[in-house]
Amino acid sequence: MLNMRPWAHRCLVGMSCMLFLVAGCESPLLPRPRLPREMRGATALPNMFEQLRCDWELLKCCKMGTSERQTVIARYNRNLLKLVRRVRYDVLARGQHLPCAFMLEYEGARAIHRLGEVFDDIVPAVDVPLEELEERYMVPGLGVPLVGVIPAVKLKQDFGIAAFRARGTMSTLTGVLEFREGKPVMRLISRREHEHVRVGRMSYQLAGDFSASIEVYWKLTQVQKDKFLGLLRPQHVRDTTGLVCMERYDPAKIPVVLVHGLASSAATFDNLVNRLMREPDIRKNFQFWYYNYPTGLAWPITAAGYRSALRRTRNFFDPQHRNANWERMVVVGHSMGGLITRYSQCIEPWKILEAAKDRRFHNGISSFLTGRFINHPLPHTQTDSMRDVYYFHPIRAGRVVYMATPHRGAPIARNRFVLLFSHLVRLPQTLVQEVFSIATLQQDNLLTNPGRLTEDFTSIRQLSPDSYSIRGLSRLAVRDVPTYTILGDRGYNDSPGSSDGIVPYWSSHISWGAEDIVSSDHHVQDCEETADIFARILRDALHDREIQEARRQ
Repeated sequence: MLNMRPWAHRCLVGMSCMLFLVAGCESPLLPRPRLPREMRGATALPNMFEQLRCDWELLKCCKMGTSERQTVIARYNRNLLKLVRRVRYDVLARGQHLPCAFMLEYEGARAIHRLGEVFDDIVPAVDVPLEELEERYMVPGLGVPLVGVIPAVKLKQDFGIAAFRARGTMSTLTGVLEFREGKPVMRLISRREHEHVRVGRMSYQLAGDFSASIEVYWKLTQVQKDKFLGLLRPQHVRDTTGLVCMERYDPAKIPVVLVHGLASSAATFDNLVNRLMREPDIRKNFQFWYYNYPTGLAWPITAAGYRSALRRTRNFFDPQHRNANWERMVVVGHSMGGLITRYSQCIEPWKILEAAKDRRFHNGISSFLTGRFINHPLPHTQTDSMRDVYYFHPIRAGRVVYMATPHRGAPIARNRFVLLFSHLVRLPQTLVQEVFSIATLQQDNLLTNPGRLTEDFTSIRQLSPDSYSIRGLSRLAVRDVPTYTILGDRGYNDSPGSSDGIVPYWSSHISWGAEDIVSSDHHVQDCEETADIFARILRDALHDREIQEARRQ
């Protein structure tokens, strides 16, 4: 029988510390730990460590043939995966919590941390089944692809990331077990930031799985199941409202901010981002942020929260506003999210209220938000939040992308059934109280008809082509930045008379910027052709940055 060497025992003890999973943290949404059959014998662990050490030494050899090297890599990866599964099983299924016996390194955002300071769980990517994503994107190479679970309590303090539902976030990792002077060191390398790893004088491409962490992230946040609750009861989804990023903030990367549409959630972009992650230059140079919000509120009100979240985020990470990557930010809006994005780019947004003076359109808002309020901010402290809706400085983005956006409204919002459905929306009590405060200050006769007072603050009403906000938005000038439109025609190829099934071409088309029509319904963000177009847009942004940096030099 082969006795376990002292360093092998320390390796097993140390790797167990990757899984500081306290009682109650395990979720059925995560793959359950399992014990590999090959790891059940008494000699399994010492034999496994010895094989890993021998293969590590072989990988340092420069003269080994290609076929033989691939055989060694495959064996090394296979054994390391068994070892990770064994450790995860011991900690989660058997409840073993062992002290850290040696350094375990996590390399991300150009810094090295001890694992216990970062992760609560490490899940082999191959154990994560895809249910939401349409494809799995992997890269062959050295190491074992993993999903690192970072608890929410560690995010804001150590990573500066907000989290939905206080569940935390995921990190796309590759595990490599090194042997330094005969002593093992388990390295968890951020796969979105590193492409290669050195073994002696040799350089190897890291194995990677870029889909597993995205799949686990959206399962744990559970924002998708709240998309209809956010439409009908906006106040009930406050814990999933805000701007979040799945990966650690990196000042060297350009932010890409994605805003979803009506009766949807930020998870609607999962396939789009998954497809973009297969491109090394995009992984290296861009970071994706998601704005999730309750879609029952009128989009001008939601836009105020969106702008506030963006400004808070930049002030947190770039308080001196010296990082030019924020000026290069790419903002993306799908459907109603495109209206939020466009309105936040307007130069004189308060002029949207001028459309409310037109008596041809029935708007309860018109009698108390027009007149002297058009050219002067609302003067009373009771109206602070409403003032932010119409009086603001535009967001300074470097590029704007609209996906299936109803710039001139959605005719479906006129449908009698849809209008009846809109009456089921219950606005947050704080918003209702503020609207009543404004009406009281104006001594408005709408106080006798509360229904009319609040109906124009629901999203469905403000998507109608006849709404004051749609009419007013068309009159507003926007910042002069590169603009792109991606819209669908259901494969009929009959533009300009086409429609994506929800938004007709005459509404989604704008007269400025580039336009691409894809064979898709309203969910253009799920179309693979859209991912290819968006990748091209991001590379244009990257090319512009390279030109700007070259000029500075």
